[in-house]
Amino acid sequence: MAITNLVAQERHIQTQQLIWTRYSLGININDHYTLRQDLEERTYWFPWRQHQFVSRTLLERKLGKGWNGGIGISSFLQSLPNDPEIQIVETKSELRPMLAFGHWSPITKKIGLHHRYWSEFRFFEQANGSFNYANNRTRYKLELRYAASPKMNLKAFDEILLNMGGKVVQNVFDQNRYGASIQYMPFDKLGFEVGYINWFQQQNSGVDFYNRHIIRLTIHQNLNLKSHKK
Repeated sequence: MAITNLVAQERHIQTQQLIWTRYSLGININDHYTLRQDLEERTYWFPWRQHQFVSRTLLERKLGKGWNGGIGISSFLQSLPNDPEIQIVETKSELRPMLAFGHWSPITKKIGLHHRYWSEFRFFEQANGSFNYANNRTRYKLELRYAASPKMNLKAFDEILLNMGGKVVQNVFDQNRYGASIQYMPFDKLGFEVGYINWFQQQNSGVDFYNRHIIRLTIHQNLNLKSHKK
């Protein structure tokens, strides 16, 4: 019986390769508020097929002493099943209202730590077009940043995501993400970022996992409404 249980609990890990292309816009409204909008296309790479399309809107406010807080919403369009070898059978939408807090801790003039706390409330689309609440997911991200030059930043991060709610049984630990990137801003308001993310995710079964290797390409744009008002 012990051997049977051990075999039943063996982990099964499915490895996938993806590429994410993102447009990230930051609009500085005034000295306190910033509006952020991200659009991201997530696709499998080998073979190529859509995985997700993500839109995220966040209004941030500076709170002082390196802290900021925000409120926003994300929408996801997911192509199923989660297997690039199989053609898309269905697409499912998800809405995530969210609360966010961040803190910047300088270590030296060039090195600092950024802490990010997100709390997401997940609503999944139903067959009749309505959205039902599923669970809360809490995320903590620790990122080390090094300013190699006035226009170039090097980043390395680790993020843990936890599921919370009465319906969550096997996968309280949802996933872990770690990675690194290089951000280059040749212009004051426009720049680029390329990075690698490892996305290790536990499925509902508790013993099945995704290990995703991701290349992420980002275009960053910043607008300053305060200067226009002046």
